[in-house]
Amino acid sequence: MTDRPAPTRRIAAVVAAAGRSTRMGAPKQLLPWQGATVVGTVVDNLRQAGADPVVVVIGHEAEAVAAALAGKPVQIVANPAYRTGEMLASHQAGLRRLIDAAPPEALPLGALLALGDQPHIPADAIRRVVEQALATPQRIVIPSYNMRRGHPIYLPAALWDEALALGADETLRTLLNRHAGDIRYVDSQTSAVLHDIDTPDDYAALKPR
Repeated sequence: MTDRPAPTRRIAAVVAAAGRSTRMGAPKQLLPWQGATVVGTVVDNLRQAGADPVVVVIGHEAEAVAAALAGKPVQIVANPAYRTGEMLASHQAGLRRLIDAAPPEALPLGALLALGDQPHIPADAIRRVVEQALATPQRIVIPSYNMRRGHPIYLPAALWDEALALGADETLRTLLNRHAGDIRYVDSQTSAVLHDIDTPDDYAALKPR
């Protein structure tokens, strides 16, 4: 871990929304969801859960995704490696934005690493992660359901440099495995934290009726 000045008592969020949606056949970030879009609802739920600031990382259909977020209190950053990089590259781009946007003493305690295709995770489930993060800000916090890991994952600011140093052949799981003893699990009380939207069938099964 890299020593940093004491951060402010805020929990940020980084939303990975740069993917090409190849299995969906259309940009899943822009699909309708409860009168809004998938990515817009993700942002709303994170904000309702107390995340601030919220950074959305875009890539595929960048202009359209940015337009869908117009008027929302978010920071938008591009992931230039979205075509060839994995999701880690988007989360790294978001963490860099958080570091560059504020002096060290004004950094949040940490950040929720969220997915841009999980609009079905209720704000209450995210709030549980936020509350645990505020209670144990130097620990990784992961929501779980039936002993399975879900999202969003809270990563303390002290681990951001290590996350940014992960190589192209590594994933966030690499970092989690290194710090397995520092993880705090939170019972999400909903299986929503386990699922994302990859295919039309996923969308049909998860979309509220």
